[in-house]
Amino acid sequence: MRKYVFLLAGLLLAITSCTKEDRKLMLIRQEEEIDKFVRNLVKDTVYYQKGVVRAVLEPGKHAGPADTLATGDTIYFYYAGHVFSRGKGALFHTNSDSVAKAYNRTLPEDQSAIRSGVTGEGKFLKGLEYGFTGMSAGEHAYLIFNADFGYGNETVGQVPRMSPLLFEIWVERIVKKQISLQE
Repeated sequence: MRKYVFLLAGLLLAITSCTKEDRKLMLIRQEEEIDKFVRNLVKDTVYYQKGVVRAVLEPGKHAGPADTLATGDTIYFYYAGHVFSRGKGALFHTNSDSVAKAYNRTLPEDQSAIRSGVTGEGKFLKGLEYGFTGMSAGEHAYLIFNADFGYGNETVGQVPRMSPLLFEIWVERIVKKQISLQE
């Protein structure tokens, strides 16, 4: 009996290790596919920020760091979320009427509004939080990241588990964090 318990424990350890190794390999493949896609965007400015790629399609209007998004600032933006598949894969969510029309979808009343939030408070996916840094009003960009920066091992709506994501972002405006005299 004791022999079977050790055998079973060893088997469970082997299965768990394979799963972790498979996950690591999957994430590496996702990064390789993202890099291939980004290399084809030669005309764009590309930033790598904590594992997230920001490919600027249209630069924003800024004069310097004081005009770019930092932690604690509020961002107002439109977006189109795609499952990454060597580029824009299936659209899973948007708050843009024009994107919805292009994909023959209609937005519910509550989804056709500009999205906003304060960065650094955990309101957004980790990939969006990291990718937003440095963006400015008027910027149009892709934020691309592997599953670890998105929904990870969970299936969420139309997004399968372990899916890399590509968000197309249109920044409308940024409101800088107000610094109080007490800080």
